[in-house]
Amino acid sequence: MSRKVFRSALCVLLMILSLQCAGCIGNGADERGEEADFSNASYVCELSTLEVYYHNVAQMSQDSDVLFGIGNIGYKKMWFEYSGIVEVGIDASRVEVSQPDAQNVVTISLPQAEILSVNLDEATISDPVVETGLFTPLKTEEKTEALGEAQEGMREEAEKDDNLKFQARQRAKEMLESYVKNVGELVGEDYDVRWVDA
Repeated sequence: MSRKVFRSALCVLLMILSLQCAGCIGNGADERGEEADFSNASYVCELSTLEVYYHNVAQMSQDSDVLFGIGNIGYKKMWFEYSGIVEVGIDASRVEVSQPDAQNVVTISLPQAEILSVNLDEATISDPVVETGLFTPLKTEEKTEALGEAQEGMREEAEKDDNLKFQARQRAKEMLESYVKNVGELVGEDYDVRWVDA
């Protein structure tokens, strides 16, 4: 279990315990006609975010630009290994949780999961292996560009992984449903959840 998953589970557990404690202190909330408070739904979505670790190789190359490749002038090639973290989850700002209807059904409008961030871990970048021709230095800008392309490559790889997005959305659903049911317990109600696509 990764540290992120452990922290998320711990935060949800603490949130549930605090709701239950609040229920002990505030018995009879439903008798006073208070509405269920789902204001922490976006926080729950953020907790459900998956972190995926990627390890890959980045490279750049340029052929010689001199006729017949004499001295390989202009030729350069570089590659290096790197790792990074891609966060996959729900855009919490697009989640909407309704108040319960007459049948105690809470409707949650949930978007599809997406790539939220791509972070290249600079500490994991290996020393680059470099080949160059005569009078052909490798510029700092080219190294920076190769890093940018590596980061974009991680994003593209994650974007293609529909199974990963499905898992992230299911995780958000499970955590939101648990949250809604715990809020229901707080006000002495048994809520069901209905899902709609945002």
